[in-house]
Amino acid sequence: MMTRVCALAAGILAASAISVAAEETCGGIYRVRAGDSLSLIADRLYKDVGMWTAIYRNNIDEISSPDAIRVGQVYRMPCISGLPLGLEGGQPLSDAALADAAPQTAGAQLADRQAASARRRAGVDVTLVAGDDFRPFTNRLQMSSGLITDIVNRAFVATDDVGLHKFHWVNDRSVHLDPMLSEGMVDLAFPWKKPDCAAAPDTPLCSDYVYSDPMFEMLIVLFTAKDRPIRFDGNADLAGLRICSPRGYQRAALEGPGQGLLAEAGAMLMQPPTSEECFRRLEDGTADAVALNEFTGRVVLKDMGLSDRVEIMLKRPLSIEGLHVVAHRSNPRAEEIIAAFNDGLASIRESGEYLRVLDKHMSSIWAGL
Repeated sequence: MMTRVCALAAGILAASAISVAAEETCGGIYRVRAGDSLSLIADRLYKDVGMWTAIYRNNIDEISSPDAIRVGQVYRMPCISGLPLGLEGGQPLSDAALADAAPQTAGAQLADRQAASARRRAGVDVTLVAGDDFRPFTNRLQMSSGLITDIVNRAFVATDDVGLHKFHWVNDRSVHLDPMLSEGMVDLAFPWKKPDCAAAPDTPLCSDYVYSDPMFEMLIVLFTAKDRPIRFDGNADLAGLRICSPRGYQRAALEGPGQGLLAEAGAMLMQPPTSEECFRRLEDGTADAVALNEFTGRVVLKDMGLSDRVEIMLKRPLSIEGLHVVAHRSNPRAEEIIAAFNDGLASIRESGEYLRVLDKHMSSIWAGL
């Protein structure tokens, strides 16, 4: 009898352990404690101090400055590589593992999108142009062709106001806005930064184009050589520095907030076609720093084998800039298509789909770095 009771008790304990494991969650909500910093939180939750930038990016609306977090603030922690565990409001760890283990291919997602659109109703096609040279945001070799491509796909699937949409991939980004958009070859281009149109509404990039709501916000930071450190305590320190910022990502870069700051501070701005060229100039000493978004910079540095030779100045970002879908005003449907896209983007944000996609891609991006 005792043997049967012990066996039953052991079975109950085993079932309880299985239940606890099944209920373990990844990601969720974290409340800032006394003595916390973003680095300490990252080290505690992700076992990696460098992950503080992921916390910052995911909570930009709450964090005015990386050095100015406040006790009691509530941050949303993304599930990245299976961490952090056990926070309130997280997703089941089994769901997170399944999403990471079997990401949907770009081709399968495209087929699903087309089938869903066809089921809703037949409509006028919307054509979009993007390039492979803006990793991890757009690149056909990455999961779902990149983070921003995935978001664009899902936003259009979520709206009933347009029909099927399709992508064109043209790696020369200098032709995306003009002539491809301006001459009606495509309806939309992405992802593009929006100039400061409140300050200069009459510039062509403001007056001639219609921008969507921002899909994603990124930190524009300085990358410097570890053996040639520079001082950047304030904008005055930028005066006279040779700073490289690739023009290959967009013509609008000259009017973006980060580049505007560089010009106003008296930096000597270089704009070769690619970020690889900027990092080559940093390596050979013909540039003092590279101004680029954090994620693209990290990916390119890894590919070039320069990660251990370059410092990322994360504590003082140049700017926080959004990525948008853009249409040309000469397109009679420009306002209509952008409005439909914004509706779809709002829909996936409200449903939680946006955050799930963001977490999935961020996990993949950080794992690759």
